[in-house]
Amino acid sequence: MRRSSRFVGAVVVLATAALAGACTSSGTAPQAENAPWTLDGLAATPVDLPIQGSVDAPPAKGVAKILGVAEIAGTDVVLAVRNGTCQVSLLPDQLTAPTSTAPATVGSQRPAAAGGAFSDAHQEFPGSVLVGKYTQASGQISPFKFTTVGCSEKAMVARIEGVDGTVEIRKKTGDSLESWREGQDAVLTVGASEAIRRPAPASDTSS
Repeated sequence: MRRSSRFVGAVVVLATAALAGACTSSGTAPQAENAPWTLDGLAATPVDLPIQGSVDAPPAKGVAKILGVAEIAGTDVVLAVRNGTCQVSLLPDQLTAPTSTAPATVGSQRPAAAGGAFSDAHQEFPGSVLVGKYTQASGQISPFKFTTVGCSEKAMVARIEGVDGTVEIRKKTGDSLESWREGQDAVLTVGASEAIRRPAPASDTSS
């Protein structure tokens, strides 16, 4: 995966028929974190059965707490947490029934559970967006060029690369969901506002 090998934390990539196991830079699975996770404590946003059922379809394990959904160029970008992991899934918009297998997903482990994480001093995304420590993972999943997720204690951020400048980011659901454009990238965030750095108003083109 591009840009993820330098970051401490679990990386989960879920294809339509296979699930890659969580791992850390040392190759061992992180221990579960017992302390409450602020991001996991957020209320789930209401979603239609086709979205929830698809995200929870095999081989996914457990029920995802969906925190926000945005539609970009006919694709639903779903931001959720599950089993101590921030995850971003891509689904076709306007599904009428759940998919038989879970969608392509990129996920990153909660920083506390990962046993360490880099701070916002990093030059690479999401250092300019998330405040404090975070983990990061990225993957190339269709139909976009690249998807990156950053995971902190209080917020998560997704960068969707390869989005035409004329494409609208449409918020479908999520009380804390925010979005903006950065060139050919779309940026989506959920979580506490104090944990997220938004760009100056002059460069903000969508919300």
